[in-house]
Amino acid sequence: MREREIKFAVGETFVLPDLSGGVDGVAEVRALPDLDLTSEYHDTADLRLARHGVTLRLRTGDADGDAWTLKLPVAGADGSEREEISFLGPLLEPPPLAREMVLAFTRRAPLAKAAVLRTHRRRWAILDAAGDDLAELALDEVSVGDNGTVMTRFRELELESRGPDLNDLSHVAQALQRQGAVLAEPVPKAIRALGPRATAPPDLVMPAMGPTQPGADVVRAALVAGVRRLVTNDPFARLGDAEAVHQMRVGARRLRSDLVTFRRLLDRRWAEALGSEVHWIADLLGAQRDADVLLGSITTKHADLRPGIDQLVSMLEMRRASAREALLGGLRSPRYLDLLDRLIGAAQSPMLSGRAEREAATTLVPILDRAARNFVRAASGLAETSVPDPEYHAVRIEAKKLRYAAEAAAPSLGSRAQEAAAIASSAAEVQDQLGRFQDAVVLIGETERVFAEHPNDAHFALAAGRLLERQYAIKRDTADDATRDVRLLMKRAHRWWQG
Repeated sequence: MREREIKFAVGETFVLPDLSGGVDGVAEVRALPDLDLTSEYHDTADLRLARHGVTLRLRTGDADGDAWTLKLPVAGADGSEREEISFLGPLLEPPPLAREMVLAFTRRAPLAKAAVLRTHRRRWAILDAAGDDLAELALDEVSVGDNGTVMTRFRELELESRGPDLNDLSHVAQALQRQGAVLAEPVPKAIRALGPRATAPPDLVMPAMGPTQPGADVVRAALVAGVRRLVTNDPFARLGDAEAVHQMRVGARRLRSDLVTFRRLLDRRWAEALGSEVHWIADLLGAQRDADVLLGSITTKHADLRPGIDQLVSMLEMRRASAREALLGGLRSPRYLDLLDRLIGAAQSPMLSGRAEREAATTLVPILDRAARNFVRAASGLAETSVPDPEYHAVRIEAKKLRYAAEAAAPSLGSRAQEAAAIASSAAEVQDQLGRFQDAVVLIGETERVFAEHPNDAHFALAAGRLLERQYAIKRDTADDATRDVRLLMKRAHRWWQG
């Protein structure tokens, strides 16, 4: 569930204003029973969860019952939005699934009790004219401590959405501010309680970027971005979220590409060894992602052909189940934990060559030159009238490498940054078009394979024929669109190395 809330700091004299009837959209404010809550937060000794904006707590005394809750940051959002996952079961220690879901952050560091908060909570339900919940307002008096000793106290007002976007609650927030509530940073209570150590930098910090920075910083930035994508999507991938699996796969692919792209700035043997391990997890992620894509295409675009193509669907579902089992085995293995430790160490302090200390603007231009030339060399054959499917796939791979190189280099290229950004944008278009082409190629192959296994099934043959007709049309249309995009990217690549 997505938690969305606005936090306010309030003084001892704060009194809740009359919100019913005087605030747009609010018809009634209904008092709810007070709660006395005890929240026990668990973290590693060096607060790896808190430093990444993650909290794992056991709360007792809540209206919904006692439970463990894991809260995770939402990509692209500030702390006012977090994903909230609750776990029922024994309360003596964190549930196994909760421990597993934070492994990418904790790795081998053990979890232990880090803070205990006791909260007296006064609550109000904010209702609209239809009687539906808009939000819950909570005034919390919090004490921090354990074993009867109170270390600190604070008061906090929370306005938590029960459906609307936070922007739709702005009238309520403004009324609270007029009464003296002060808008506060969206910092979890546990992080406030744990103090400065909880707000220390996380394991992965993006270095400053610019043309006068050394090339080493560009390498670090690229590695940080890729490892972050792996780590932040890891918990959701374990739950089977298809987009999280996709983002982890993108992160692994970018890391592999970056280790190759920047190989002249890295110790070659070190980069090759690390890239080989990244390849291992990328393959596991790719197997599930490929099955997700094919099944998603059938269920969203070709549902009208079912049940005729259900034999194909069943085969893909079995393949996805097998791929998911293999992926979970990999994510739960010591090998994966070792890889995460290596990747975080690499992002913090990669093994560099002497070239990496030169200014980024000097070192990156020839690197991007090489990626541009490799793309043009691969793409030049697409002008022919008949091109084998594998050639389109090869062009897509080179477009992806060029895109990743341009995106990594652009912030440090000074006057040529805009040119590199345009190359990255064009390469993304080519990659997307040829991705759709490749998906159609793969689905054609899978359909023909199932048909070969059931040649006498007339019902399947009819539905499969219609599916194949559609996929061949997708191939034709995307090949035409991709060829136009490829020509534009080739022009930009030519201009780049000629500039």
